[in-house]
Amino acid sequence: MSATGAALIDCYNGSSDYGSVITVGAAVQLILKQIRPLSGEEVRILDARERILFENLRAARHVPPFDNSAMDGFAVRWADVERASPDSPTILRVLETVPAGYVAKRRLVRGSAIRIMTGAPVPRGADTIVRVEDTETTGDEVRIRRAEGMGSHFRKAGEDIRSGEVILQRGRKLTAADLGLIASVGKARVKVYRRPTVAIISTGDELLNVEDKPRPGKIVNSNSYTLAAAIAETGAIPRVLGIARDTRKGLVAAFKKALPYDVIVTSGGVSVGDFDFVKEAFADIGVKMHFWRVAQRPGHPMAFGRVGAKPVFGLPGNPVSSTVSFLLYARPALLKMMGHQKLFLPVAQATLEHEIHKRHRLKEFIRCRIRREDGQLFVSSTGTQSSGVLRSLSLAEGLIVAHEEQELLTKGSQVPVLVLDYHDQLQAELGF
Repeated sequence: MSATGAALIDCYNGSSDYGSVITVGAAVQLILKQIRPLSGEEVRILDARERILFENLRAARHVPPFDNSAMDGFAVRWADVERASPDSPTILRVLETVPAGYVAKRRLVRGSAIRIMTGAPVPRGADTIVRVEDTETTGDEVRIRRAEGMGSHFRKAGEDIRSGEVILQRGRKLTAADLGLIASVGKARVKVYRRPTVAIISTGDELLNVEDKPRPGKIVNSNSYTLAAAIAETGAIPRVLGIARDTRKGLVAAFKKALPYDVIVTSGGVSVGDFDFVKEAFADIGVKMHFWRVAQRPGHPMAFGRVGAKPVFGLPGNPVSSTVSFLLYARPALLKMMGHQKLFLPVAQATLEHEIHKRHRLKEFIRCRIRREDGQLFVSSTGTQSSGVLRSLSLAEGLIVAHEEQELLTKGSQVPVLVLDYHDQLQAELGF
């Protein structure tokens, strides 16, 4: 695990025995040990932005592919113009004009010049380019008032990239400039790590679809939408499979529909209530569980297992618990599957603007706002920290990390803060 990851979650030793409560650090370590990057796939250049390169990329050609002019001006022989000056210009006969995209028909000989545009191939016999600003044209003659030196404004073939050179390394996250670079060496497709498909199932008899008419005792299934968006933000492909009802048979049927996908993410039913049958349903489809509870708040009833090599995340049902657990555990796993090296949310140190009480022996992730003043960061709670109040997470720009042994975070103290990755403007301000 990287130093950033260790700083982020403060990896304490913890048990990973089935059914026991483990620490956040132990849970993350256990999950990432089970995760392997996916295979590669070829995609079109424009589909490769922000994807991770699967293999070293070698150039199959020089860039530029031929000697060319870096300026609008005249291709000349240095021997003809080396003594040119404003007081004693050199007069040359202009043989032709070569626009970019065309090749000169004539070869330069003593006492001649060829007018050339930026990017056009340098004519045979030329070894120097004179800027148009340093010339004066009359009819088919040009007066050279100044030449900057032999080889000036002369771009050689392969000056940028040599054929056979590795231009991008495996594991690189491809930028817009990288895509242009790939195109420049004539590759229309590039091999990148495959994006995992992620099945999303929300469980619970109390849930309604967002289009359903409100009914007594029912709530809208918001988790599927939050999780689908968070999954898409990683670059993975979300597949919302709907709502599974609180029966063992219904859950098994829903979970079987998720088996063709690369990752399974469920929300709800992983607590110890009379109608929480997810544990049994997982066993019925062959899921080997690694843990069911983590010493954290929100998100204590958080489960992880595998069916074959396929990771299975059993997230809590409460909206905030579900989202925070996803960010801590499923997000880095998905990023690793796609070949990323940076797996964790960025962490910053900030000054707490008010005291906060917490439970002993649990690591808490407290939703907070972040503000900057005179180059320093300050944080304050977004209000109630109930795991059912999703608005408090919508308002949040970060999560204060309160460690297990702490019971009181004092006003003015320095606290670590996870900066939420979907607040791009704030991250830019913080320098991440």
